[in-house]
Amino acid sequence: MRLLLISNSGRPMLWHCLQDIHHFLGSVRRVGYITAARLDDEEARFKTAAEALVQAGITAEHFRVDDALPARLKQAEAVFVGGGNSFALLQRLRDSGMLALLAERVRGGMPYIGTSAGSNIAGPNILATNDWNVVGTARFDAMNLVPWTINPHYQESDPAMAPGSETRDQRIGEYLAVNSNPVLGIEEQTAVRVENQSAIVVGSGRAKLFLRGRAPRWLKAGEAVPLMALEPA
Repeated sequence: MRLLLISNSGRPMLWHCLQDIHHFLGSVRRVGYITAARLDDEEARFKTAAEALVQAGITAEHFRVDDALPARLKQAEAVFVGGGNSFALLQRLRDSGMLALLAERVRGGMPYIGTSAGSNIAGPNILATNDWNVVGTARFDAMNLVPWTINPHYQESDPAMAPGSETRDQRIGEYLAVNSNPVLGIEEQTAVRVENQSAIVVGSGRAKLFLRGRAPRWLKAGEAVPLMALEPA
């Protein structure tokens, strides 16, 4: 499998990761861009993304969740799933039957790029998302392409800075109290590139790996993220 899991799209859009996207896609120069995570104007979001991707020499096609999507997805050279609301994205893809088909294509070798919500759905579930479940979905299992539940936009906080409030690390600790699989927090302007049975941190920030019963571990750009199923200590 080949995946590029990006924490955030940034402003201007994708400016911090265009080179990584270009290198990741190699000879592929057309991507299907899925906007199903958006609860606002999907067309406007696609236009912004398409204009940004042109700077990397890539042409984007708008892949809406509709009756034509299965055929288009089966023919796609690569897919880019944009950010928005993770719960909305997961529900729309599952209800349309596209979640399983997308996972099948990625497991078959189709390059996959995700930002934010698009990165979230690559893991076993989306329970470490920062989003609200405004669509009321009742299923949180995702594509299970990587072993970590992903927390995009990760930011380490000092508990003293917000007395009485939970930090991101405390929330992840709650997740690990009831789930055994790892959580991977990815800082802004950072991504994880998965290929050749390895995963590497890329970008200007870091990723933080959380395992039940162990101290969290920072991984900087160039360092490997374990891809095997990790057992808690």
